[in-house]
Amino acid sequence: MATFKCLVSGQTVTFIHQHDIDSMKGHQGYVRVDVPEMMPERMSTEIMLSPPVKRMGRPRKPENVGN
Repeated sequence: MATFKCLVSGQTVTFIHQHDIDSMKGHQGYVRVDVPEMMPERMSTEIMLSPPVKRMGRPRKPENVGN
C-alpha cells in the first residue's frame, strides 16, 4: 500500500496494487508521502526534546507599578 500527495491540490490518494504504485512513481504531479525519509541527525535529536514547562496561573505583577 502506498500513499501519494498531489502537488497542486494537496489531496492524498492511496493505492493497493503494485501496478498502480509503479505507474504513480513516474508521475510528475504526485509525491509519495508514506515513505519515511532520512532525517539529519541534528533534527532527530531536536524532535526528541520535550517542550519547556509553562507555569500555570496568572503572571506576577511588577513590584513598582505606578511609581
